[in-house]
Amino acid sequence: MDKISQLPDDLLIKILSLVPTKEVVAMRVLSKRWMSLWTLVPRLIFGDYPEEDDDREDEDADACDNDHCCSQFVYGTLLLHKAPVLERFHLNRVSGCSASEIDLWVRLAVDRFVRDLKIRFFPEYGIIRLPSTLFRCATLETLELRKVVISEVPSRVSFQSLKTFRLLFVKYADEESFVRLISDCPVLEDLVVETCHDDNVVTFTINVPSLEKFSIRNTLQDLETENDVFVVHYHSLKQLTIVDYFGELKLFGNNNMPQLVEANLLSVSCHAKVLESFSRLKRISLCLPEEVQYPTGIVLSQLVFLKICSCESNWMNMLMSVLQHSPKLKVLKLALNHSVTEDRKVFWTQPSCVPQCLLYHLETFEWRDYNGTEDVEKEMAIYILKNASRLVTAIIYYPDLFEWERKLQIFKELEVVSRGSRSCELTMG
Repeated sequence: MDKISQLPDDLLIKILSLVPTKEVVAMRVLSKRWMSLWTLVPRLIFGDYPEEDDDREDEDADACDNDHCCSQFVYGTLLLHKAPVLERFHLNRVSGCSASEIDLWVRLAVDRFVRDLKIRFFPEYGIIRLPSTLFRCATLETLELRKVVISEVPSRVSFQSLKTFRLLFVKYADEESFVRLISDCPVLEDLVVETCHDDNVVTFTINVPSLEKFSIRNTLQDLETENDVFVVHYHSLKQLTIVDYFGELKLFGNNNMPQLVEANLLSVSCHAKVLESFSRLKRISLCLPEEVQYPTGIVLSQLVFLKICSCESNWMNMLMSVLQHSPKLKVLKLALNHSVTEDRKVFWTQPSCVPQCLLYHLETFEWRDYNGTEDVEKEMAIYILKNASRLVTAIIYYPDLFEWERKLQIFKELEVVSRGSRSCELTMG
């Protein structure tokens, strides 16, 4: 501790910013210097959230023993806290906190020029009343609301610095409330909307000129949302992600989405009809229901990266369709991302002519969870290795449950197959 104490205050504050808030507050008993030092830490994260999340820093956040303790701890910490700027202020698992408490805490955070704000309820939804100052917060760069019921959104909303906005399982007063939330975000780059039952919105209208990344999710797989409609006006959109969405998607813009270079379409309803709009994509990940067919006449002329999930029975035919319409494809990855039923029967029809990308451009081929015991999988692997004349790297990964001897046997069956590319290196992952 002596060596640490010799460090300058600025460096110590940076170190403390990496420590869970509860532990930072506990350090005040170490010395008079630490008594005041912890109050200057610009990062306050209260509570933990049990579900997996993209933001790994929350995994070690302090866990309150009960809701009353959480409220008491938040009050005490904010009362003593003196940092002029709050870089992060996260309220996790606050189901036991009242709307008035959250209103006050957010008001204090806004007064401290908060940049990253998260309010996340668990397990039940929470009704919140957000202060009007939040909707005009000029310093806010990241905002996440999870499992909240927004009782009121003012007529004028202005997030002048907001770049990342996550609305996860949010329930709104009406459709206009949603529109107002994102109406004045001049620098917004990343928007995630996770739908839920009884969110009081049927048509989600997205018209943000600065938006570069947009995600639609329904990870609860709530079939009640199948009547939802997303109306997306694209301007600068570069990446689109759709996960477990059963509703309709309408895209509006000029020049067939010239900026969009990457799309992730995972369990998307056939009603979305998204492939028709993606002729200029460079990267795409697909996991489409069996009833979705490749659209006639659509050529992915710029596609260089393709990843397909092998969970559906018709995935091989979808793969062949994409390969035949992707003349410049360089990277192909196959993976089993979802569980499959025992009675699933995979089938495919070998095309009459070899796809152009296999003959002239494919350089990298990767297959994860390759079973090898099914004739149809072996046929597909042999077809690609035999016809990919420019292939440089081919990596085969086997299911984790397979023993080493079994993996080696299946690998040797592919290793002796004649390859279209003499420079191709086949390896076992």
